[in-house]
Amino acid sequence: MQGLLTDLPLLGVLELVHATRQTGVLDVQADVPFTVAFQQGEIVAGGILDWMGREALQAAPLLPDSGSFQFVPREVTGTPMGPYEHFTTDWARASDEWETLCAVIGSPSRYFRGDLPRFDRTEGLSIRAAARESEIPLFDVAQSVADAVRDGRLEPVDRFAWYGLRMLPAGQRANLHPVARELDGDRNLGDLVDGGLGVQAVRDYLLGELRLGLRFPGSGWVLRDLVWEQAHAQ
Repeated sequence: MQGLLTDLPLLGVLELVHATRQTGVLDVQADVPFTVAFQQGEIVAGGILDWMGREALQAAPLLPDSGSFQFVPREVTGTPMGPYEHFTTDWARASDEWETLCAVIGSPSRYFRGDLPRFDRTEGLSIRAAARESEIPLFDVAQSVADAVRDGRLEPVDRFAWYGLRMLPAGQRANLHPVARELDGDRNLGDLVDGGLGVQAVRDYLLGELRLGLRFPGSGWVLRDLVWEQAHAQ
């Protein structure tokens, strides 16, 4: 089963797989690409590239307005993430709430500094790092940060978690793209921004490379955050 999301909305595809109790993997190619694994019509796994699990899947857009899908029957094992109707309802709510949060924070990659535990260090901290350190769900940390920003207790720092990436481009694009020409495997992306390249230019380059197939550990959360930042970050 495959088609365009303009012809059959994603929610309709999910309902069809669930109603017919199919087992396999649904691959969604949209602005944020992701997969959903079904076992006998129940959602048991999924995520964005290598960012997998409930948290990742509920960060994926449930109602993309364009793209394509393909469902491939295959053996899948796992425990349902919850009753289908409950899980998709929670997914829809989380997807909407993430957009509201990112209108304030930009993305979970953004660094913040101020009067909140773990963010009270001079250089600040990204929301993702704070969630990892505290072992608190990413969404909950993002919500606390957004509330603190609204209350004036936190301020954004001009830094993102993906600044730490080091890349050594190869091939024709390594010579043609102005951002790629500055990368040598030693300098990270933050160094390029500090050196005068605009953050939007570096962000666009990285997102473009991911869309062309660049993969590295963490590429899933990086892609998700870059798309949020395109819409919300300054």
